[in-house]
Amino acid sequence: MPPTISVAMPVYNRFGILKYSVESVLMQTLPVSEVILIDDGSIDGTSELLPNYIQQNASWRDRVRYFHQENQGPNVARNIAITHAKGEWLAFNDNDDLWLPQKLEWQFRALEQFNNQCDACITDAWFMNNPYMKMTLFQLAGKQHRETIGMIDDPLLYILKKNSVVGVHPVWLQTLVTRTELARRIGGFDPAFRFGDDDDFAFRLGCETKLCFVNVPMVLIDRTPPGVRHVGASANWDRTEFRLRMAQSRMEKRLAMSEHLSGEVRKMIRRDLAAIHSGWANWFVQNKEYKNASNAVAAAARIHLTMGIAVKWALSRAAPPLARKIAELREEHRSRRAFGIG
Repeated sequence: MPPTISVAMPVYNRFGILKYSVESVLMQTLPVSEVILIDDGSIDGTSELLPNYIQQNASWRDRVRYFHQENQGPNVARNIAITHAKGEWLAFNDNDDLWLPQKLEWQFRALEQFNNQCDACITDAWFMNNPYMKMTLFQLAGKQHRETIGMIDDPLLYILKKNSVVGVHPVWLQTLVTRTELARRIGGFDPAFRFGDDDDFAFRLGCETKLCFVNVPMVLIDRTPPGVRHVGASANWDRTEFRLRMAQSRMEKRLAMSEHLSGEVRKMIRRDLAAIHSGWANWFVQNKEYKNASNAVAAAARIHLTMGIAVKWALSRAAPPLARKIAELREEHRSRRAFGIG
């Protein structure tokens, strides 16, 4: 008997684009049971156009369900979808990303191969609409898999061992399938996070189950330049201080729930939290807030002291202008490496 699969898709504007995302889900060679569209208070006419489009298209009418909410963010939208999901399995897509037709077929081939060992599966992905991102998601995250299908015994270490240059984790929602019951049991998505929410969800998922993977790009993820792609509240993503604040909250939450985890996992969490405080120091230095920068480096050193943090602390106190120049050069280098330039 084929699996029953619900697909959750938050919607905010972009009626003309989201139709293609929904179609890519409906055209899977392993059919989905339903697509749950949660309109997060669109303001461009989507809230009127989308329900009519669903009713007028037979291929959508039987499997696409539409809900509307006042604007509260995509995580609240996804949680509503999780509540309404009827399928045993749950997948996610965004309203500007595309699935290749055999995505689900390959994922359930992997889940069947590792039957009773994995309650979640991810795939690789390509990036589109950005000439500088010519690598796959796994490559960007620093993951090298030899097998076409495989299993990850320790998902937490897999997630935490990120590419040190760009800090990208390998589990993106567009590539994920998991049991609906598990998504509910771990509490769904944290509405407090407007950035890095997939990272938080993936970590909590990895506390409960092993992961299997499909080492083939099965999703096309839109990476149109941020000025075009980021609209509404997501425009905050382009602000360094917003990203740092969200990341710090995630790592502090992660550290608080890590008592039962291995020493290696706890060490990596502390490393990441220290790196965030170090990132704050860079931001403060660039804004000539040298006292705050020194305090941020001291906080990083208390959590996870490294030679680089020790040097940064000394520079922030003895030679702030030099520390500022170094921080600017490192940020430029990191950005260029993240997008494959140079």
